[in-house]
Amino acid sequence: MTRKSLILAIGIVLFLLGSAGAALYLLARYEPAFYVRGNIEPGDQRKVLSGECIAEFFKVLNGIGRGSGEWEGRLKEEQVNSYFAEDFITNHSVEYPLPEGFSEPRLALEADLIRLGFRYGSGWKSTVISIDMRVWLIAREPNAVALKFERIHAGALPISAQSLLDRVADFAHQRDIEATWYRHNGRPVLVLRFEADKSNPRFRLLQLELRPGMLRIHGKSLDGSARLDLPRDNTWRTTKLVFAKLPNS
Repeated sequence: MTRKSLILAIGIVLFLLGSAGAALYLLARYEPAFYVRGNIEPGDQRKVLSGECIAEFFKVLNGIGRGSGEWEGRLKEEQVNSYFAEDFITNHSVEYPLPEGFSEPRLALEADLIRLGFRYGSGWKSTVISIDMRVWLIAREPNAVALKFERIHAGALPISAQSLLDRVADFAHQRDIEATWYRHNGRPVLVLRFEADKSNPRFRLLQLELRPGMLRIHGKSLDGSARLDLPRDNTWRTTKLVFAKLPNS
């Protein structure tokens, strides 16, 4: 091979490597449409929507605290995204911090899917981590919610997110929610059990309804006479991804 040919070959290889690197960078910097749409512009309206989100949340808490009777909460997509951009940052981010490196959470609610996005990193090195989840109440098991993780991407690139999933389970565990990982049709499923360590829980989840742009939670508060026989197995308190049969949905 002549010197000229060698230089040409090296130039072609470098060009291909550079093109591949540029393509990967552009894919990693891609922002899903739902994430862009979830950016609520600052202003009075965003403050109002954030306040509505908080009011709806406390409406559920007050319903649970009554001791008896049914209650429901309706969280709208724009309310939640406004809360993330307003009161979460100014009032709650210290008490409930996001994992290190994560910021700007945004949510999209579709007919059968919850889409959650975060910015990871900062500046030109940042990317948007997006998670698509299906959610349902598990039949015949009180206060158990299943989250099936359909897709996890960094920009437009699919990623292996074992550490991210473990963080989700750790976050739940720190708030006294029992979290167990399963596999269902090759997808990770996180089962969250609320008040599972109590023989007399304060509430019972009756319905979890997902509509385009809105999440509806319907439940019933229980007094001391309403006893539910719930398992008390502490082995549920785990943050490991396990391979097991998913409870009936």
